[in-house]
Amino acid sequence: MKILLVDDEADILTSMETAVSGEGYEVISTTDGWQALELARQQRPDLILLDVMMPGMDGYEVCKKIKQDPLTENISVVFLSARDITMSKVEGLDSGAYDYITKPFHYAELFARLRSFQREHEYRQKITAMMEFSRSINILEFDELVSRIEKNIKTIFQSDFFSIFLWDPESRKVRLIANNRHDFDDTVSMEIPIESTPIMEEVVSTGKIVYVRDFCKSRYQTEKRDKYRDDYALGIPLLMGDKLIGVLNLNGNSTGFFNTPDLTYMMLGSEHITSALSNSLQYRWIQEMAITDPLTGLFNRRYFFERLNMEWARSQRYKTKMSVMMSDIDFFKKVNDTYGHICGDMILTKTAQMMGKHLRKIDVIARYGGEEFILLLPETPKKDAAMVADRMRRDMESTVYEWEGQKFSVTISFGVEDTSGDGVATVDDIIRLVDEKLYKAKESGRNRVIV
Repeated sequence: MKILLVDDEADILTSMETAVSGEGYEVISTTDGWQALELARQQRPDLILLDVMMPGMDGYEVCKKIKQDPLTENISVVFLSARDITMSKVEGLDSGAYDYITKPFHYAELFARLRSFQREHEYRQKITAMMEFSRSINILEFDELVSRIEKNIKTIFQSDFFSIFLWDPESRKVRLIANNRHDFDDTVSMEIPIESTPIMEEVVSTGKIVYVRDFCKSRYQTEKRDKYRDDYALGIPLLMGDKLIGVLNLNGNSTGFFNTPDLTYMMLGSEHITSALSNSLQYRWIQEMAITDPLTGLFNRRYFFERLNMEWARSQRYKTKMSVMMSDIDFFKKVNDTYGHICGDMILTKTAQMMGKHLRKIDVIARYGGEEFILLLPETPKKDAAMVADRMRRDMESTVYEWEGQKFSVTISFGVEDTSGDGVATVDDIIRLVDEKLYKAKESGRNRVIV
C-alpha cells in the first residue's frame, strides 16, 4: 500500500517516514500542501496522512481539492491534527476525510488505524475487481464467454491453476470447458466420469465447497498431484438456485493465497461465473431450438435457406460449384399406415442419422418437411454429390428395421443439381430443378438418384 505523508514540520515528517516505511508500506512525503496535490495526481497513493495546520493552504483545503479532482477523488485521507476539538474533527470529516487522528499520537495507534484501513482497502479492491470481472463476462456467446473467463478469472482468484467443468447428471460426467492448464489440449472432448475425480464428486453430491489443505494425506489422494506446486485444492460448486451446473477447481498458489481463503468471496465469484454460464447456455439452447427440427435434431428449413443463400453467394464470387440434394423416403405413408406414426418417427430419425454419417463437416442437412430432406454440399459438383447420394441410397436399402416383431426395409430417392446446371441462374432455380429431379426419381420407380 502506497502512503503519502504531508506535514510542514520536518522532524515529525522524518519520524513518520521511518516508522511507516518500517511497517512495510511504500512512503512518499512532502511538507507543502500544493506539492501534496501534485504528488497525489502523479503517484496516486492509496492513503494520504495529512496535517491540518500548514502554512499557505491548510489540510482541509487540500482534502477538498483532492476530493474535487476526478483523478484523486478516490484517494482516502486521514487527518493528523493537534486540535482535539469536536468542530475540528467534524470539519475534517465533512471535507471528505476517511479518519481523524489527534496529535500527539502513539505509533501503535497509527499502525492499528493503518491496518484497519488496509483491510478495508483490500476489501474495496476485491469488490472492484469482482465488479470488473462480472462486467467482462456479461456476454451471451458461449465461446467468447469461456475465453473471457480464462483471461480474467485470475483477477479475482489468485490460484496457480483453475479449471471449470460442466456437470451432466444424465451421463454422470463432467466436461471441461475452461482452464489455464497447457496439458489440457482438447477441452471440447475431455469428459470425466464423476467417480474418477473424488473432489468434484463430493462437490457435486453435497453442493458445498470442498477445501483440502493437505492433499497427500487426505482421502482424495488417489488423484495425481505432480502438476501442482503445493498441497492445496479447492472445489467450488457452480449453483444456480438449487441446481448445480458445474464445478470450479482452484489448485495451489505459490503466494500463499490458500493459507487463509475467503470462502464467502469465492462463492460470490462463483455465482457471477454461474450466472454468466447459465445465461449463455440458455441463449445457446434457444438459438439451437430456433434452427433445429425437434424430431430429427437436423437443421430446419429456415436455417437451411439462410446457409444456402450464403453458400450461393460464395460460389458465385469464387466461381466454385455447389450441389443441392433433395430426398424423399419412398412409400413413407405406407410405413405410417402399417406400423404407426411412432415407428414412422423412428424411421425419420434413423434416416437423418444415416445420412449424417456420409457428410462432411461443411455440408448442411435439414428436414425439408414431412419425409423430405434437403442437403447442401459446398464446393462439390453434382457428379460427386450424386455418388454421395447413391451411397446413402444403398445404405438405406440395406438397413433392416424391426418393429413389434416384424422386419422390413425402406428405400429413398434423390434429386441432385448444382450451380452449373442448365437453367440455373438464381438460387431459386437450383431448388426448382432439384425438386423436379426428385419428382422424376419418384415417378420412374423410386429408390434411385436422378442427376
